[in-house]
Amino acid sequence: MPHEPNPNKPVSADATLGPFDPLVFSQDQDFHFGIELSGKSKQIDLPDHRTVFTSPGLKATLTNLDDPSHSVTLNITGSTHQTTLADGSILTEVNGRNLLQDPVIDDGEPGLVLAIGHFSYIFGPADDSGQRDLVQPLEGQGQVVNVFDLLI
Repeated sequence: MPHEPNPNKPVSADATLGPFDPLVFSQDQDFHFGIELSGKSKQIDLPDHRTVFTSPGLKATLTNLDDPSHSVTLNITGSTHQTTLADGSILTEVNGRNLLQDPVIDDGEPGLVLAIGHFSYIFGPADDSGQRDLVQPLEGQGQVVNVFDLLI
């Protein structure tokens, strides 16, 4: 049987986040929520400053911790392709089903989305502190579901 040089790796993680945690979300998202990940993922480094992330069988269960009866399990088996552009910007393209932080989904406020289809976004070159500004927000073809709407 051939040996796969970079096999998919099992993923199991959980986190509790809320409106005042480091990932800043919409002012309307005034509840804490938990995320549990299970499945497999893999990072593939390619030439020319490109990286591909795959996630076969990956699922995310999100739960409103203020009202645990509101929970959703999402199939997030999509792939992510990142390319560093000549100016240092990072182009990210996602295909399939991906759970993403979208900085403008909720009337211009940040949130979490399930993006189903082909989408892309670009962060500009890093400044002296390493910070990158959003140059192109999430755009593409397919469906975008505001995940917080599923938890209330």
